[in-house]
Amino acid sequence: MVDKKYKMAEFRLNSKQKQEGVYVLSEINDEFESLYLKVRKKEKRIYSDTEVDSLPLIPDSNPHKNEWRLREKSFLRFKDYLKSKNGILNILDLGCGNGWFSGNLTKDFNHKFFCVDINLTELKQGKRVCESEKIKFIYADIFNTDFPSDFFNLVILNASVQYFPDLKKLFELLFELLTRNGEIHIIDSPFYPVGEIQYAKKRSMDYYSSISFPEMAQHYHHHSIKKLLGFNSKIFYNPSSIKNKIRFLFLKEDSPFPWIVIKK
Repeated sequence: MVDKKYKMAEFRLNSKQKQEGVYVLSEINDEFESLYLKVRKKEKRIYSDTEVDSLPLIPDSNPHKNEWRLREKSFLRFKDYLKSKNGILNILDLGCGNGWFSGNLTKDFNHKFFCVDINLTELKQGKRVCESEKIKFIYADIFNTDFPSDFFNLVILNASVQYFPDLKKLFELLFELLTRNGEIHIIDSPFYPVGEIQYAKKRSMDYYSSISFPEMAQHYHHHSIKKLLGFNSKIFYNPSSIKNKIRFLFLKEDSPFPWIVIKK
């Protein structure tokens, strides 16, 4: 059944427009992409193909080396979890950026990866770097694209949930695309106590203003963990647990963000 559905989705994709190997399923939003890339450049987060190919490993000279060391731990946790899954899965990597996360997973698994974003530049880079029949790079607005229902076994939201303004709307859509026992994995994404949301919004505005792109703040959304109430969610990694707090005291650094799994 999975193979049949995969071939059906592949046929749909092949009938669409492609740019440098990237399937383009939505109207391209040049304004947002231009702004996003300018911010990334200012933050020194534009990487060469060689650097993307080595992620999450990064040289000591990179200004974000400490962040990537923590993201490597999140990646390895998910990789170990994926080993427990049987069969070939259809995996949606939503907000994939340059696709480093799924690209690395293709080296060890035979699952089918669908990397979706609205950043065509990074998608093209991902396609160049992660050349594999197991992965497809897709430019698409998830809310305005006809993806097949009951198709994906897993959805990965890796450091991307903050770019979606309405989590309830997002999850309801993803549930339509997921198989009966499908899962949404939220990784390396910030959540805030309700009482700190306004302060967090101001902090983001101050930050983006300090790098001369205050307009980016309207695209960065601050979610409370309470927004997950009513969903079948479970925290697989909790940085606030007593065990992890003790580990942090002994300088065993790890991601400050939880790994949350929502089951359909």
